Amino acid sequence: MNNKYLLGLLATLLPITIVVGCKGEKASAAECVKDSVVSLSIDNDSVIKKKDVPLVVDSIGKSYSSDKGTVDFAYSFPVAGPHVLVDSIRAYLSSEMKGAADSFGEENSKTKPFPRLTDGKAMINYYAKIACENVIRTFDDVDYPDSKCPPELSMFVLKGNETSRYITYVSSFYLYSGGAHGMYSEYAVNFDKKTGVILRDILNPKDIKALQPILRSGLESFFRKFDVVDGEKDVEGRIKADMDNLFIENGIIPLPKSGVYLSPEGLVFIYGQYEIGAYAIGTPTFTVPYNKIGKFLSAEAQRLAGIK
Repeated sequence: MNNKYLLGLLATLLPITIVVGCKGEKASAAECVKDSVVSLSIDNDSVIKKKDVPLVVDSIGKSYSSDKGTVDFAYSFPVAGPHVLVDSIRAYLSSEMKGAADSFGEENSKTKPFPRLTDGKAMINYYAKIACENVIRTFDDVDYPDSKCPPELSMFVLKGNETSRYITYVSSFYLYSGGAHGMYSEYAVNFDKKTGVILRDILNPKDIKALQPILRSGLESFFRKFDVVDGEKDVEGRIKADMDNLFIENGIIPLPKSGVYLSPEGLVFIYGQYEIGAYAIGTPTFTVPYNKIGKFLSAEAQRLAGIK
């Protein structure tokens, strides 16, 4: 057989990977990922060595909607990869969805964990249905005029960056149960690709005083970005006012309650709504390069981040 013809034939057999993404704080699961979508994806931005086994995921979503409320659930479900990592992430997804389903649950009635962690579609359908039933039961006696919004509950747990050492999963939670506005939160965890263990204790709380210059600089960069976009004339003055109005004790900026996580660019900090300031400042978020914060990381965090 002609060598050129053989090479051309092999090239046509190369698999094409389709990347599925999700954008928007409150985008519905139907918009993010169609129900029972089968689209195996690998993050193009991943930093993966050829000898590594990448995590392959199926993006699955489930939505329920009625005049009593809306439920949107979605996640990146592992279908291939290192077994210990796949099993760990599936258990984590179940735990995250269970917690969201219980948001409107009765105080003494907690959702039972879904038993078949290998069935991604059945699992998300199970938790979304329970969440919807809880919403309807909670607001069954409430009538919502056309000018008011019914309750909303959404939980997206999506695959973030992947390196040769760890993989990140980002959780986005939104809850509206009446009033002036809903509550949004975002946080993430890193999984060790070799062990499947979630990275904990990235920073030592005992270093909180030594970390103050880094935390202050990070928050100032967060405020500066929005003040510039808003066309603030006295940006530095506005930043000083924002910093002075933070909800902190004794001038000490705390670490985020939801923790921090590793990214290729550095250590990511995300503060929740009302955690360190008024609702108007949203969820202060910033990334600190490793050359500035690396020495404060735990030994395990330094290893996964590739800090020598």
